[in-house]
Amino acid sequence: MPKKSMDISLVEEEKSDLTFFNIEEEDENETLKALKQSYVTTNYKDETILNLQSELKSSSEEVSKEIKLRSYNDYNNSLELASRGYITKAVELIDSALEINPKDVDILNLRGLLKLLKCDFSKAFESFYTGLCYGNNELSRKYVNILSSEEFKVFLGRYNHSIRFINEELNQESIHILNNIIDEDPDLIEPYVILYLLYNKLGNEGKKEFYFERLREVDKDNPIFEEDKEDNVLETEKTSEKNEVVTTKKHKRNILPYVIIVFLAVGLGIYHLSNKAKIDNLTSELNTKEDKLNEVDEKLNDANEKLDETNKKLEETNQVLDETKTKKEIATSDESSLYKKAVQLRKAGNTEEAILYYEGVIKYGKTKNYISASIYELASLNEKIGNYDEAIKYYKKYINTYTPEENYYDDAFYQLGLTYYEKGDLAKAKETFYGLRSEVPDSMYNNSKVKEILSE
Repeated sequence: MPKKSMDISLVEEEKSDLTFFNIEEEDENETLKALKQSYVTTNYKDETILNLQSELKSSSEEVSKEIKLRSYNDYNNSLELASRGYITKAVELIDSALEINPKDVDILNLRGLLKLLKCDFSKAFESFYTGLCYGNNELSRKYVNILSSEEFKVFLGRYNHSIRFINEELNQESIHILNNIIDEDPDLIEPYVILYLLYNKLGNEGKKEFYFERLREVDKDNPIFEEDKEDNVLETEKTSEKNEVVTTKKHKRNILPYVIIVFLAVGLGIYHLSNKAKIDNLTSELNTKEDKLNEVDEKLNDANEKLDETNKKLEETNQVLDETKTKKEIATSDESSLYKKAVQLRKAGNTEEAILYYEGVIKYGKTKNYISASIYELASLNEKIGNYDEAIKYYKKYINTYTPEENYYDDAFYQLGLTYYEKGDLAKAKETFYGLRSEVPDSMYNNSKVKEILSE
């Protein structure tokens, strides 16, 4: 985008008729045409009020130009920062420029682009649309059309799905979607922020650092970096305090043994010189006692091994009792209680036990919603623990039992294909993804990842 000239003589005074903007009668988009009309009506009202406020007439032309120059300065600085990757500060400056000069098309377009990078889609559309109304320019029109398109609607649905999955603790599903979004649009900032925070929550330091650095590449002054710096300072202070305490304790603890060793060495030397025979006798007695201690240690080790065997058998017995108790509880509970218990266990990380309760819902349940959700969860949980055969079984069961109108139908298709792919069965993966295209052609899961696998 072009920089603004800072020559005050070139700045035009704001004219009353600039408040209004042209409406193209041949414009085919009726929605845009109607919105433009509403802008005209609103501006006509505002202009009338301004004309009635006589005190505003006293504002000089030079003051108006000075204000515009301030907005140009903020615009130029924002453009410079954005080109160097400092998007957060660039957004602050362009917002400031817009407050001063709200009708400038260049300012509106730059704000739209920056808000788009920040994934603030409503503000981006607002800026581009306002710029289109004021200036009827190609850049504004291009992005208004993009943000109004069916393709963007699908993208927004996928983006919202990723957020919903996080709220439902379906973290891996969210990660899949966000990674696909990054592959397709690597300059969007928010997916990196979400993945960084998500991996931080999961305790995966490697992935957390990876997305931390990727975020730095697209937004060098993101607020995340400041928060991370504060956390590191606090951690350093705690570590420093801990080291001081440990060092002090070590110094205090080490003085006494050294003194004792010195006195023992001197005493033993004198004793050795005065009576070597007694030392030999003492050594012999110590060796005898050491042999006896070794015998005791061997007996103790044998006893510990027997105790370990007993504990192992006891644990196995307790496990059988727990499983029996769980099976009894599952067999006697209603499907609503079983499903709620399964969800609680899944969120708590008790995957194996959650699987038992979801299986109970399928075995004893009668309500379609509980059963269908349980089938999908069983597939997802088995995939999570690497039990791919069981995962495939339940994904296929969901697809074969329900119709494309169900909540997780295309999810199940997509995850089944990825599971085959992760197992190394490319033929099955392709067959599944072709099925997804056929059954749900408009699914958001017909994405670049699917195209990539089908092209192999």
